[in-house]
Amino acid sequence: MSIECESIHRKNNLRKKQETNMKPTDKIALITGASRGLGRNTAMNLARNGTDVILTYHSNQKEADSAVAEIGALGQKAVAIQLDTGNIGAFDGFVDSVRQALAGLGTERFDYLVNNAGTAHHNSIEKTTEAEMDALCTVHFKGVFFLTQKLLPLINDDGRILMISSGLTGSSSRKAPRMRP
Repeated sequence: MSIECESIHRKNNLRKKQETNMKPTDKIALITGASRGLGRNTAMNLARNGTDVILTYHSNQKEADSAVAEIGALGQKAVAIQLDTGNIGAFDGFVDSVRQALAGLGTERFDYLVNNAGTAHHNSIEKTTEAEMDALCTVHFKGVFFLTQKLLPLINDDGRILMISSGLTGSSSRKAPRMRP
């Protein structure tokens, strides 16, 4: 193949790839903890590929609003809803808010649930209290389980559930304390 033909071939492949990546999917993702970090990055990548996003934030509404605006600039719809994944008693109200957001998007169900919200823990194993461990388990396990359970009726039959987190990775990679005999 000549250099000119190869260049044209590459340009055509790139254009096709860009068109495919920007193709609307008519899909909706609900991403917890998407106002920053890994959750926000996930939301932006899905939006670039044509997915509308319902994102949650714990306390920083300004960052959540910024993410919504950024997704809008990509040509997709986005809604931010406050959620404390450690407050299981508030999940019914959250599900009602999700229903309202879905109605605003013209549907009753969504396609992808990305459970990402979490908290970091900066204490060593030897100094971690029972209360700290209970809070971690509530946010990273129990809350995720019961939130998913509450949202199941709103997920499309061919939908997907993904569990990701980066909040505890630093804690798990710390050097173990030296043990004395």
